[in-house]
Amino acid sequence: MSRNSDFVAMMDKQLKKWDADVDALAAQGEKASATARAAYQENLKELRASRDAAQKTFKEFGAASEAATLQMKGALEDAWKSMQKTFEKASSDLKK
Repeated sequence: MSRNSDFVAMMDKQLKKWDADVDALAAQGEKASATARAAYQENLKELRASRDAAQKTFKEFGAASEAATLQMKGALEDAWKSMQKTFEKASSDLKK
């Protein structure tokens, strides 16, 4: 297995974990008060947009040649960091 395929497998696993985490946050939001539910919805909207951007970059990365992936790796890592930051912020905001 190449380093690229190892990296893609790791990122795919992380995307699936984030999907489950977002679903769990959405379920928590449904139990919140009306005011808190509105905040949940806004945070989830941002989180899903960030996740979609990471997914798009991930798909491009997976379809690229081995040489091109080296150039794209930085963009994918940036998308991942953005997703992680958005998730941490949403999770923190929603626990307040």
